[in-house]
Amino acid sequence: MKSKGVFWGVLLIAVGLLFVLRNLGYFYFSWHSFWKLWPVILLVLGISLLPVKGFIRIIIAFVVIAVSVVFLTDDTRDTSESWNEPWNWNWNDRSWNNDWNDNNQDEANADTDTWSNQLLTEENNTAIQNAVLDLDAVAGEFHISPTDAYLLKFEREGNVGKYSLDAENAGSSVVLKLSMNGQKIRSGNIKNDATISLNPAIIWDLKVDAGAAKIDFDLSPFKIDRIDVDGGASSLNLKIGDLYDKTDIRINTGASAIKIEVPKSAGCELHTSTVLSSKSFEGFDKIDNGYYQTKDYSTTTKKIIIKIDAAVSDVRVVRY
Repeated sequence: MKSKGVFWGVLLIAVGLLFVLRNLGYFYFSWHSFWKLWPVILLVLGISLLPVKGFIRIIIAFVVIAVSVVFLTDDTRDTSESWNEPWNWNWNDRSWNNDWNDNNQDEANADTDTWSNQLLTEENNTAIQNAVLDLDAVAGEFHISPTDAYLLKFEREGNVGKYSLDAENAGSSVVLKLSMNGQKIRSGNIKNDATISLNPAIIWDLKVDAGAAKIDFDLSPFKIDRIDVDGGASSLNLKIGDLYDKTDIRINTGASAIKIEVPKSAGCELHTSTVLSSKSFEGFDKIDNGYYQTKDYSTTTKKIIIKIDAAVSDVRVVRY
């Protein structure tokens, strides 16, 4: 077998292993930080062309990859990495960037040219049975997924932020407040992608200040007691499961697109107060003005009660 074939085979295995370990949670790195290491491709190509023995090329390539892993997983660096820092290997003129930063100190927190990534966690506690997530979304896209490793894990990257996570315990309950630190959001190219991972063994209440955010929450793996959403010009997509006997949902929004998916295994009651809004309630019977029920509402043991107060919105509730 040619030495170059061995070189590239070993290299692909090493990179694949890096991704597997990241996905399994052994260490964390930002996908954005990963793509900023594109010059490593040039280094590896150059190494493959060196007139040396194959095992020497492999050793050199592993050294380069090891240094890259240190860059990706180094917790000592500030997670609010900016595009003009020396480790980001870009082509920007440093003196121009420094002058620009000096002239904009008073707007540092509002600078949407600065990219950052962040990981926040709250350790699991077997004594906790109920939890409240108080989320100040502000702007961007937010998703939810399950995790058994933590009570809560928050991963985000974008050009706005940082967030802080505060926990207040009271016996078997805890309130987790996830909010942005004094951030001013200016108009422009805003990018803020966040994934919130919750422990499915806990009974959850969600309080969401959606702002101008896109909220896409698949809550079907969780036991949800209550959801309160206060939004401005936002997009809201909720999928509710049947793991809890009674779920209350309260939504108060301005100009929004709202879609709520409820399971056919649960009876659902819907109260709406809307202005200049389009409405679609599949599988519901109209009981009164602004009041709807599914046919099986009175006979099912699992119930979902939804109250929506919206203006200039597209409102849909569907059963799946």
